[in-house]
Parts: sequence; structure tokens; C-alpha cells
Amino acid sequence: MNSNLLPLHQKINQRVGHVAVSYKGKLLVWGGYMEYSDPSETATHHHATDELFIYETFSELWERKLLKGDIPPRSSGGCGVVLGDTLYLFGGVEEFGGNTNDLYALNLLTMTWTLLKPKGIPPIPCEKLVGWEHGGKTYFFGGFGPVPDRHVFFQFVIDDETGSAWNNQFFGYNPQTNNWEWPYVNGQPPSPRAAHAGDKCGPQVFINGGRLKTVRKNDLYVLDMDTMTWSGNINESAECVPPGRSWHSFTFVSQERAVLYGGFSTYNNILNDCWYVDISSNKTNADERTPTSNKWKVKYSLPPHPQRFCLRRFWHKTVHLEDTGDLICFGGFNRFNNPPLIVIHADDEDHTQDQDLKPDHTNVMLTIHFKPLTLLRLSLNATLKYHKKNQSLWETLPHTLQALLTKRFSQIYP
Repeated sequence: MNSNLLPLHQKINQRVGHVAVSYKGKLLVWGGYMEYSDPSETATHHHATDELFIYETFSELWERKLLKGDIPPRSSGGCGVVLGDTLYLFGGVEEFGGNTNDLYALNLLTMTWTLLKPKGIPPIPCEKLVGWEHGGKTYFFGGFGPVPDRHVFFQFVIDDETGSAWNNQFFGYNPQTNNWEWPYVNGQPPSPRAAHAGDKCGPQVFINGGRLKTVRKNDLYVLDMDTMTWSGNINESAECVPPGRSWHSFTFVSQERAVLYGGFSTYNNILNDCWYVDISSNKTNADERTPTSNKWKVKYSLPPHPQRFCLRRFWHKTVHLEDTGDLICFGGFNRFNNPPLIVIHADDEDHTQDQDLKPDHTNVMLTIHFKPLTLLRLSLNATLKYHKKNQSLWETLPHTLQALLTKRFSQIYP
């Protein structure tokens, strides 16, 4: 199937191993790949790396930007971090190569890529890692890649099947000096892992789960970036802990609450559970910055999608946009060595499904609202939902609303 013929929403959502970050209240999506399969063949298509998709939540419109400069090779499993007006991209697996430790910088004002050549000791090439910014620098943790060929400052565990290794390398990049940095840290760090999830809240970085050999973990570690101190596994004192998983998401929606969603279990099950973790109970006193205990709370399990679309997924991305309060989850696989799944589109009468190659991906962008929708968004959504009944009346609306409805309609329907 030619990905260029897909409706824009499907082209963006049908991807895994991609980069997704927030920038000035908008969602940025780049790279990754999509896969189609039937019982006899699998077709893999890496997405173009000279394009960036931008989602504006107030209008719920996507915009495609063409990129220039040192275009990175097509890849998956890399990690993107926004610092100022720059998107930094590290690592991943190249389409026609192996793991990489290249570092690219995308100027978000000029949409220009630059391949950086940092000084200092480089990190081991790897994929499926996490990253964040702090104090004008970018930092990265963990991943899966080749066995180090030199003395290293971190641990690694070799995979007997592939000869590659899980690691717990923790390193940073200083854009002011163009140097790699290897911070000295105190405390007990997480074990080597890949496909873990993490997010930063204030000066604290939370690392959850991930895979090491055949085990998908359910631990939770906190790194205080101001003191460079690891907390150890704070889930050890929790009363209720979600099952272990990898390829999931862990995203803060406020200063005291994060949402854990989906993933892949130790028993090879695709998960669709959603957990709230309330971190306010971590603070035993006002001066304690790194928590020593944690309590997980199950708030709800995600219901089936209104269009009967299965919401279990893994290797997706979840981003919280503070301006609108939207927690947006998109991309990811929804099956793994299962019988072919027929995707149900938003409108079965308008769309047909290719019966030869069936997508392994979710087609639907899931949004959880932590703030009420504006009246404009509610009105636009209702108008589009019932477009067959009201589209003939659009010409009576103000030109700005006509243009907005027409553009959104064209992005949803082919």
C-alpha cells in the first residue's frame, strides 16, 4: 500500500519508533516506520525524514513542513528532545544500517537539520531510550545496542540471541560547548533496559518499566537532576503496582499526576490499561526532593473506542499539551503475531480497507482531555461528525469557519 494515498490522519498515526514532542503548545511528529502484513509477507515502509508534522490542538489541524540541511537517514527507535527552538535527535536504528550514535539538531525556526560532531567520549549507539532537557542541556538514559568495545562507566547485559546488549548509560550533551558529558550520579540507578518510559516533572525525572532479557519490568526510579541522585526503586513500598511492561508511555499531566498507558507485557500481551500515578504522596516533608515511597492508584481502564476500534497498543507515543490540557496518544502497534485485524475506519461507508495487506497499526489518535473543550472545538467536532447532514449549509458560515471545516474534513477523509 502506498502511504501517500492514505488520509493524513492515518499516515501520521500509522507509525512506530517515531519521535513525538511538544513545542510551543503544539505537537511535533517525525520519523519512524509503518508495517503491513498478511500471513505470507510483511511490507515495511520507513517514513520520510525530510518532513515534520505539526498538530495544533485548538483547531485540531495537522501541518506538514519540509525540512532541509543534513537530512538524517530514515530510522526508528531514536530519541528526540526539544531545547529552546531546537529539536535534538539521538540514536535509533537506520533503515539500511545498524544502531547509530549520531546526534542531529533541527532548528525549528528555519526547519534546517545539522549533523553535530560533539567532542568528548561518545555514547554507545543504541535505540529505544528516553531523553529530556535540564539546565540548558539534553540528557539520555538506557537503550539497546552493540556491546561496548571500550571501558565504560555503566552496566550492560548481553542478549544471547542477537549479541547486542541492554545498557543503563546516562549521558548528556552540552550545546554551549558542543561536548558529550557523563555526569557523576549518586544512589542506586535503574538496571540496564530498553523500551522503557519516562518523563520529567520539575527537577525530577521518572523512569518506568522497560525490557531486560525476557522480563518486562514494573519498577519506578526517580533521578533528581539538581543533586544527580537516583532514588532506587520507589515501587518497592507501593501497595498496588501495574504489571510489568515495555513499549508503553508514562506522561505527566500535572505537577502531581502522571498517566501510564498500554505497552507489551512479559507474557507477550498487548495492554490497553490506563493507570494514574499520584506522586504527591511521595513528599514526606517539604525538604525531601527525591521520593522514597510511591503509591499507584488505578483510576479507570480505557473503554472501547466509540468506533469500536481496539485501544490496546504498544510502541506508541503520548504527549501532554499544557495549553489545552490534552493528553494525546498516537501511533503504535495493535497486534503482534496475531491473526490479521481488519481496521474499522471512522466512517465505513466512505472508506474501504485493502484486503491484501492489513495494517498492524492503530489508526486512531486517542485524546484524553484534562481541561474542558472550548465551545469552538465542541462545535467543529459535532459539525464534522454529522457532515452528511449539514455540509450543504457550510457556505452560510463565516469564511474563516468554512476554511477551517474544509481543511479538517480533507485531512480526515480521502
